[in-house]
Amino acid sequence: MPAVRVVAGCAYLFALAALSGCATYRLDVPRPTSYAIPASEDGAIRRALAPALEAHPGQSAFTLLQYGERAFLSRAALADIAEHSLDVQYYIYEQDESGIVLADHLLAAARRGVRVRLLVDDNNLVRSEDRLATLAGHRNIEIRVFNPYHNRVRWMRPLELVTSFGRVQRRMHNKIFAVDAQLAVIGGRNIADSYFDLHRSVNFSDVELLAAGPIARAVVTSFDDYWNSPWAVPIEAFLERPPTEAEADAVATEVARQAAQVADVGAGFEAVLADVRTLVFGAEFKHWGEAELLADPPEKIDESRRAASPLLARAYALWRGARQEVLVESAYLVPLKEGADLIAERARAGVRVRVLTNSLASTDVLAVHAGYAKRRRELLAAGVELYEFQAEARHRAGERRYFRRMGSGSSLHSKVMVIDRELTWVGSFNIDPRSALLNTELAVVVRSPSLAEATARMIESDLAPDRAWQLSLLPPGSRTGRLYWTGERQGELVRVTGEPGASLLQRFLAEAIRWLPGVDRIL
Repeated sequence: MPAVRVVAGCAYLFALAALSGCATYRLDVPRPTSYAIPASEDGAIRRALAPALEAHPGQSAFTLLQYGERAFLSRAALADIAEHSLDVQYYIYEQDESGIVLADHLLAAARRGVRVRLLVDDNNLVRSEDRLATLAGHRNIEIRVFNPYHNRVRWMRPLELVTSFGRVQRRMHNKIFAVDAQLAVIGGRNIADSYFDLHRSVNFSDVELLAAGPIARAVVTSFDDYWNSPWAVPIEAFLERPPTEAEADAVATEVARQAAQVADVGAGFEAVLADVRTLVFGAEFKHWGEAELLADPPEKIDESRRAASPLLARAYALWRGARQEVLVESAYLVPLKEGADLIAERARAGVRVRVLTNSLASTDVLAVHAGYAKRRRELLAAGVELYEFQAEARHRAGERRYFRRMGSGSSLHSKVMVIDRELTWVGSFNIDPRSALLNTELAVVVRSPSLAEATARMIESDLAPDRAWQLSLLPPGSRTGRLYWTGERQGELVRVTGEPGASLLQRFLAEAIRWLPGVDRIL
């Protein structure tokens, strides 16, 4: 066995050395058009879901993926039950432990004859792109990169950002994991350890939906739009010559070796695989409802078009239609003036509006917090209930732990809304100018009282004092009053002034950014 590993490792390194080296990407690489593979009549997933879908005409099925560990293992399990196709689209796909393990499951599917299409944005493709490109030598694996930097030399990227800022700052933020055009995971998580509670430092709290039925087919149609767009470049364009299947096999062997070394995953995987098989093949989804897919067109990446966001317009329409309650979790909350005025108007009209976003201590983007902080007093004065996520937030009650490791900090990453305990919104769209004006995004709106109730309970658990600070303003109703934060510390309810848990440097930088002219439009 050691000799085999040495040979595989040498072949892997030789493949990378032989293939890498382009300073820019090639333009002569074929871009064949392809579309989602319809599930065959005798496919196991289609046959299993058919009776339930027939019993709920026009509706789709949903289950919540609340917890990072389960969300990660569920993807691996879904890859294992795929029969025809896996369509995977992400803003970030890291080559860390979660990325390696998931890649191993995707490769296993490809070896079974499943067609795997992976579409990843180039903004975070900063490690091991040559390894990914070599995997495209497998006959069942296709990889494309969205809106790639023209220059592949990493240290020159800042120069391209300066010279092509209008194009380079626009990124594909969509997240899709689709199986056989029958199942789809939709939400805010990227593929990286910090999204799945695998990181030893800060982990993101997020939520997704696993969906089946018509909405899954709509999701893969959106995937096809991006896959076949001129902004999606085959990853082989970054290599000096096309990779061979032997070179792909060498990299796949190395991926398998690395995946086998990842601790913790094996113990929980079999249990989650059994649950996923029961869910899908037993059609035991808890929630059913009519669903609407909201997806920016890939053309939004073209700065000359200045396309309006259908997601922002739909979010505003949902707020306007609310009669009793609006619940919002948004990791990056920078409402434009129209949005802030609308939220405030609904609160003044008697709608209970509760909003959770990151605190200064928990955010991973100081500039976003600075933009949000400008609006806090006016929102509180209008009666909006504001909460900020704690950097030391405890895990949700009832969360099952599959991994032994645990990060030391937390950050909010979800993008969820519930309207009147009837409509649920889950997706990649943040309530900020970047999502509205620059990035491409995707979300689903589901009309299902049971899903809305379950999601509302989840959001309310995030508002608990051991997970979030509640803001208040003294005197109440004043736009210039003093801010207070109320939360729990070591089991005791406390009230503090100033940004809780934030360092002096964080406070200084956030305050400085607040006063930069025009910064709101690019946050």
